[in-house]
Amino acid sequence: MWRAWVGFNFSHSIGAVLFGGLCICAGAVLGTVIIPAWVLLLLVLISFIYLGLSVLYWFRIPTAGIGVASVCLLVAWLMYAMAGV
Repeated sequence: MWRAWVGFNFSHSIGAVLFGGLCICAGAVLGTVIIPAWVLLLLVLISFIYLGLSVLYWFRIPTAGIGVASVCLLVAWLMYAMAGV
């Protein structure tokens, strides 16, 4: 049972780290590479899925941080989509 618990937490932590890495990479190349708006929208949707999970299962401080990050990603996507790139 312990190995299953550790494996579950490890695999989901890797998912969160990869998601964060994708967001950082997208932000770093946004001015030089044209990224389709649907890719950025996908990142926004994933962040709101993490927000929903945090509301259900985590503590208030992680939920607040994920909420702020999700809103920032949403605003960034709206600005990018409105710019018509």
